Parts: sequence; structure tokens; C-alpha cells
Amino acid sequence: MEKNNNRLLYFVLICNPKHKTKMLTLLQDNGARSISTISAKGSAPQSAILQAFGLEASNKKYILTTLLPYEVATNLIEVLKNEYDFNKPNTGIAFTIPVEGLLF
Repeated sequence: MEKNNNRLLYFVLICNPKHKTKMLTLLQDNGARSISTISAKGSAPQSAILQAFGLEASNKKYILTTLLPYEVATNLIEVLKNEYDFNKPNTGIAFTIPVEGLLF
């Protein structure tokens, strides 16, 4: 990604319900002012072991979105990788989309 500290990014963070409050606080502490929260359901199939015992895996997720400056967004991605293990499977997903030149 081309480094441009003046660029605004659409920041998307997908997390488990148990981490929702912690992730909202992290976003707010880093300057996010208008955060959208969407409750969603994951599409991963349940394991055969859980089905055999009649248990249901929670595939509920939260999608948190906001607009952030480039520098803040890239720092947050690093924090999520290093402190919240977002670089490991089943921990969460975070990504950005540039909004420069966006037209409606």
C-alpha cells in the first residue's frame, strides 16, 4: 500500500462477540468517532463432534467499521496482530479500504 499519511481509510474489524467491547474501546481510544456495529453470522460449518453431542458452535460475529487516517489505521492493524493475535486463525479479521476519490 502506498504510504500517504493524509489518506482516509475505511477500517473494517470482524471479531467474536466476547471481544466486541474490547475492540470498540480500542477503536475509540485511537480516535474513531463514528463506529458502525453490525451483528452477523459466520458461515463456517459446525464440526461433526459438536453435532454428535447436540452442541452448537457459536458463529456469531460483529463487524465494526469506521473511518480512520492512514497512520492510525496502519498502527491499529499492527496492534491487532501483535497484541490480539489477529495473524492467527479464528481470532479476528481487520482490513482497510482507501476512500480517496470515492464518488456516490
